[in-house]
Amino acid sequence: MFELKAKEILEAVKGSLITGDENLSVKGVSTDSRTIKQGEIFFALVGPNFDGNRFIEDVFKKGAGAAVVSKSFNSDSRPLLKAYRGRPAACGSRPIIAVDDTLIALGDLARYWRLKHPLPLIAISGSCGKTTTKEMIASILNTSYCAVKTEGNLNNLIGMPLTLFGINNRHNAAVVELGISEKGEMARLADICMPDVAALTNIGEAHLKTLKNIEGVAYAKGEIFSGLKKDGIAVVNLDDPWIVKIAESVKQKKITFSIKSTADVFLKKYSKDNYSMSAIFNVNGDDTEVKINGYGIHNLSNAAAAIAAGIAIGAKKQDIIDGLKNYKPLHGRMEPIKLENDITVIDDTYNANPASVEASLRSLSEMKGRKIVVLGDMLELGDASKERHRYIGKVAGGVGLGLLFVVGEFKKDVADGAIKAGMDKKCVQTLDDKSEVVSALEKILKKGDILLVKGSRAVGMEEIIERLQYDIVK
Repeated sequence: MFELKAKEILEAVKGSLITGDENLSVKGVSTDSRTIKQGEIFFALVGPNFDGNRFIEDVFKKGAGAAVVSKSFNSDSRPLLKAYRGRPAACGSRPIIAVDDTLIALGDLARYWRLKHPLPLIAISGSCGKTTTKEMIASILNTSYCAVKTEGNLNNLIGMPLTLFGINNRHNAAVVELGISEKGEMARLADICMPDVAALTNIGEAHLKTLKNIEGVAYAKGEIFSGLKKDGIAVVNLDDPWIVKIAESVKQKKITFSIKSTADVFLKKYSKDNYSMSAIFNVNGDDTEVKINGYGIHNLSNAAAAIAAGIAIGAKKQDIIDGLKNYKPLHGRMEPIKLENDITVIDDTYNANPASVEASLRSLSEMKGRKIVVLGDMLELGDASKERHRYIGKVAGGVGLGLLFVVGEFKKDVADGAIKAGMDKKCVQTLDDKSEVVSALEKILKKGDILLVKGSRAVGMEEIIERLQYDIVK
């Protein structure tokens, strides 16, 4: 359990004490004034549309044990300070610590906590597949270790520190997911978590609005290796030329993986049914047969990455076998859901970029049954948006779909791409909104159909699945 004295926090965040007793301890960290718990330290984060400094009085009323605020909070021009200046009873002896930047301070404290818990830590990132790979790694580790892992989408400069604060003395391993949208963020995340093992699943066209092009994505993601310890290990995907290029400058030991060629961990053969796979991986010369609850060649690559990361910190053969067998796909990530009349929905609505949509479409193409796809917009592609949506339409038009429904700002680009790729115009429909999609699906779905629904997180494609009123069965 996270517990530190205020004076340790002061040192870690390089802050100054406005008021309170530096010898008091806090238990837990919060960045949300709505959910803060008794005794936690509150970090007053500031963003374009919010200012946590406004809620200091609220969090103390709710029992916060301390607060980290912006230095501007300690200004005569800030009326909030009147509650505390000369009135220590307002917060009692609970400390208020001022810093230049509360987000940086949050990361600095997480780094300090990480240093106090020098357990082996695996950091995983990539343009797609990083969450699935993280879950696979955690499943492998938890057969023999007590591992902490990133929960949900806590993978950015706020979420990843909160994950680190969950480390306690009973843990002996950790796996954290690192997500970025801008250059420099990965280097900061890596500096905070100080990985013993760093892995990239792949490099694809994501966050092009801020990273501009695939090269920008590659070097922004590649910063993950900058935080490796001197005796750390880089996990390198030999199937991705950008990762191979980035890894050339890595001085630390490397463990390689591939599903196409020979590597430290490589795929020898596999078989599949609609929703699971069996595979044999060669792991440092030893054949290891595994079963994977998931579908698609991309999940074989994710499994290879997970195996490579696992063996980097000492996972054994049986750990790999049991861990991958016990792995379960997360909600919204190629998750099969059964409807009545033997209709299957593949819920892949968690997020979308060109690489992940293409992988999902190609996985769907290998399944048995009439294949129907609903696609929403892929966001954060900047000037490349129209072109990349047309490309996805081209992919969709070439994988044997029965029907394609498209909704969103770029629906015509997707449809044009599909039709130019040879898909019958009658089988491609552009719809105005998700309600129209639901109505259209309810009219045409029949026994044995497989329906894939995918789009970026912010467009809420899961609403379509929810409105189909399905029953989940195994």
